[in-house]
Amino acid sequence: MADHRRFTGGDQVIEVDGATVAAIVAALDERYPGLGEALNTASSVGLHGEIHAEPTYLVVGDDDDVYFVAPLTGG
Repeated sequence: MADHRRFTGGDQVIEVDGATVAAIVAALDERYPGLGEALNTASSVGLHGEIHAEPTYLVVGDDDDVYFVAPLTGG
């Protein structure tokens, strides 16, 4: 997640509106240029207690929290 924070000035929690994960990513990219591409190419999404590798069209409710998870590296 720290990799994503480089776009947000270190902010971890950001509120945006969107009916799908794709709409949320678009709103985040509008606010933080470049973040959308990073989220689309190298992250999974936590939503409704599950991790999704292909979340683009997942529906997001008004009270849902969406978590973007950067890929893990190491060995």
